[in-house]
Amino acid sequence: MAVDSRRVVLIAIVLALALTTRIFSEGREDFSFVLSSGVEVPFGSRSALTNDDQAFELGASAAVTGQYIFPNRQYLYANGTVNYQGQTTPGTAPALNIIAGGFGAGANLRMGNAMSVQVGPEAGGYVGIFGDAVGSNPFFGATTNVMWDFTPSFSLALGAGYRYYLGTDADGAYTDLVQTARLSLGTVFRLSNDGERRRIRMDNIEFAPVFPVFYGYYDQNTLGSVEVKNEENGRITDVKVFFNVNEYMEQPKLSAEIPELGRNESADVDLNALFRSAVLEINTDTLVQSEIITEYTYLGRRFTRSEPYTLRIHGRNSMTWDDDRKAACFVNPKDPTVLLFSKNTAGLIREVSTNPINLNFKVAVGIFEALNAYGMNYVIDPDSSYIELSQNANALDTLLFPAEALTYRAGDCDDLSILYASLLESVGINTAFITIPGHIYVAFSLDLTEEEAKQEFTSIDDFIFIDDNAWVPVEITLVTEDFMRAWRTGARQWRDASSKGSARLIAIHDAWQTFEPAPTQTPPLSLVFPSREAILANYNRNMDEFVELEINERLSRYNDRIERRGDSANVRNRIGVLYARYGKYGEAREQFERATRLDSSYASPFVNLGNINYLAGNMIEANDWYTQAARLEPDSTAVIAGLARTQYELEEYDRARENYTRLAAQAPDVASEYAYIGNTLDVVGRAAAAQDRGRTIWEDEDFDE
Repeated sequence: MAVDSRRVVLIAIVLALALTTRIFSEGREDFSFVLSSGVEVPFGSRSALTNDDQAFELGASAAVTGQYIFPNRQYLYANGTVNYQGQTTPGTAPALNIIAGGFGAGANLRMGNAMSVQVGPEAGGYVGIFGDAVGSNPFFGATTNVMWDFTPSFSLALGAGYRYYLGTDADGAYTDLVQTARLSLGTVFRLSNDGERRRIRMDNIEFAPVFPVFYGYYDQNTLGSVEVKNEENGRITDVKVFFNVNEYMEQPKLSAEIPELGRNESADVDLNALFRSAVLEINTDTLVQSEIITEYTYLGRRFTRSEPYTLRIHGRNSMTWDDDRKAACFVNPKDPTVLLFSKNTAGLIREVSTNPINLNFKVAVGIFEALNAYGMNYVIDPDSSYIELSQNANALDTLLFPAEALTYRAGDCDDLSILYASLLESVGINTAFITIPGHIYVAFSLDLTEEEAKQEFTSIDDFIFIDDNAWVPVEITLVTEDFMRAWRTGARQWRDASSKGSARLIAIHDAWQTFEPAPTQTPPLSLVFPSREAILANYNRNMDEFVELEINERLSRYNDRIERRGDSANVRNRIGVLYARYGKYGEAREQFERATRLDSSYASPFVNLGNINYLAGNMIEANDWYTQAARLEPDSTAVIAGLARTQYELEEYDRARENYTRLAAQAPDVASEYAYIGNTLDVVGRAAAAQDRGRTIWEDEDFDE
């Protein structure tokens, strides 16, 4: 029994239009319109081309097709078609006019970058008009199309197809109406707005915790990642991936450049960000709107796709301990409050301390004791303990910037370490973090090699020697006590942990290569600076203890030798040098004078008496002692250097330069320390150049004890 095919055709056309409208609204890039026209060649029993007495000759057709390519199954397509077909007949018989609507599906096979082949069946219904007769029935068929993409939105299609239109006989039973083979040429239009194109996909977006204090770090290091997938019909080129947080970045940061991505290929991209310093104003965890932007070229057209992402930025004092070097970001030697504290202290120490002990050591002692006098305290924050949090690389910790620690006058081990390191760095003393299990504290550099440290200090057991650099460890949590105890404790902790392989020294300047210090955001704070008297009382007490410890052990050995072997100029000179190196010039002078009386042919005590007078500003007496030493050892480097220095101070510039020339020829390394003497500037210029008068060379000799 025949069905009412006119109703079927109408329903098919309505459903095809509804389907294409729905698909178009959901994914325009996957939907296209195909406008085509073709030649219809009849064959089979009703073809007049092969049977003279049959009805149908060549015909023509035109069609509108809406096609959808499944985004997750791009090898499949579905379509809906409305077409008109006119089939001519021999002689004066009227033509057959067919209006059809139907659906199709099939395989979409991509061939290269710009060509695809589609093959599949179709079915639907039609209305046929033959003279005054009108009828309707189903049809079945198959299509093949070869498409060439010229632009992302325009293609040409060459098609071939077959359709079998069913008719009905006088009894209403289905019969053969006409079969046709089609050759067609069409144009393919993709109607999506290129500015909204979504054929590049961004998946698996992940971000590590973002901390304002590392805002400079993210410029060259990843803060997140994204998988970029090409869902275009062909290869894309010149792919660029950007990341942007509009509120805290001047412009999107280029994170990756990919020369090309094939169809359905993907690439993992690490994201970077160049934040503005305004991000340091974030005090608590904040959600901000960010975007990942991808640009690419496809078939000569440039496209941009943006993917929004809600990013969490933690507060400015937050960080994790997955890398101990990160704490260096909080060390800020340029903070105005830090400079106010450190410069006042260092200036005071330089003013009152005349002994020749290593300057870094003296200033470090002074700043430690200034913190003591200021009232700094070690306080463990139970919610932010290094002991606990350092064991969990992902746990959030809260650290204080140095100015904040000074304001609160308290901090835990990491806060105090950051503060002390900042203060020392601000006056030019290199520092390091020491980490041992569950604890962090500080070391500072003496700016001496191991050999130089052994020459300047008696006991070196409490120093750390790494890469031929001498470091002094300081347990800064003992800031309420005194420097000497903090030093000894820090040294003991280092020895214990390093013997187990669990101690690490992280030079701040090395850490800054990756984690540069965050700039200050505030003007100098008003601090109640400790009194001069309080600082000096603490400082002098510690320095006296240090000097006594340094001198007594060696002095005891010298006195023991005198008791065993008798007095000698050699031993008295060594005792004098020991006193002199720790600023005890009165005791040193007494020992040098005794040495000259014991042996008037021994040049070293004469040189050292010249040094004592030079340091006291008695240039005439100093010159006399150097002159006497020159009679005994005229080629001594110390003698020549001493004469050049005193003659310069006595404004005997010609003689000073003459001796300097001898010194430069004999000991160029030593002469480099007195380069001002050979300066040819005027008197004022020479005086300015000579403010740093070079190292004083103390003459002593090894002897059998």
